[in-house]
Amino acid sequence: MTTKQVVHVEGKSLQLSNLDKVLWPKAGLTKANLLEYHARLYAVTKRHWQQRALTVTRYPHGVEGDFFFQKNIPSSAPPWVKAVQIADTNYIVANDLATITWLANQAAIEFHPSTYLVSRTDVPSYAIIDLDPAKPAGFAETVEIAKYCRDLLEEMDLCGYPKLSGVTGIHIYIPLHARYSFPITSQLVKFIGITLQRLHPRKVTLERLVKKRHGVYIDYMQNHPGRTIAGVYSPRPTPEATVSTPVRWEDLDYFEPRDFTLQTVPSWIDARGDLFEPVLSRPQGLEHLQNLQIFQ
Repeated sequence: MTTKQVVHVEGKSLQLSNLDKVLWPKAGLTKANLLEYHARLYAVTKRHWQQRALTVTRYPHGVEGDFFFQKNIPSSAPPWVKAVQIADTNYIVANDLATITWLANQAAIEFHPSTYLVSRTDVPSYAIIDLDPAKPAGFAETVEIAKYCRDLLEEMDLCGYPKLSGVTGIHIYIPLHARYSFPITSQLVKFIGITLQRLHPRKVTLERLVKKRHGVYIDYMQNHPGRTIAGVYSPRPTPEATVSTPVRWEDLDYFEPRDFTLQTVPSWIDARGDLFEPVLSRPQGLEHLQNLQIFQ
């Protein structure tokens, strides 16, 4: 591709620039590669990202340079980019490929869609168990704790769906009916964290102070409307250009984050389909857990 190119996406005209700019130096991947990735995956990503308030992280000088979070829609945005005002923030809503293409052309690498739909900002679509290892723990330890989470969820008659964060963490999504508040989903994940911490005190921590952590940190506070998390299929600013990718539980024994990159994820989806489709189509209720007092 040339360094500049005018393209038409869904009837909208965009001028793409610096297409040969290297965003991932060690992987040798450019802005053009990023745009191609989004175009190829849009049929899948649109189902998970649309109708959600979007935060992005932009890396104008590539992943080895400075970056910044962008929550508010910039004044330079084309008039067709949709936005929604939530509290004091005017969020972009990525409802079409043209908007995603425009953002990627701005060197937006990470996409953080909200856990809620913009039509119901008071209730999340899912609860998230965010597992983050504290050194010297790493991905292997995170996998172990993720399996403990799976087993506990089964005992609670709930299904969770894992995705690799793209670094060393694992995110487990628990799809829910749209009737539970953020305090309830936070209490649910806190209960899971406390239970596992009691069972495995040397392996699990809920300590928020980083320097005091050990083992794998369960971040139940991730279940707050103001928090952000790398969305499913979002690229990550790692040297290998990893992608936050859903896997089957049994895949955790055979794959590592570096196996899922901008270059490999499209073929992974072609072969296995969208493993996060149940997060959208199989919501669950929590009323059977009333005795856990998560509704207080």
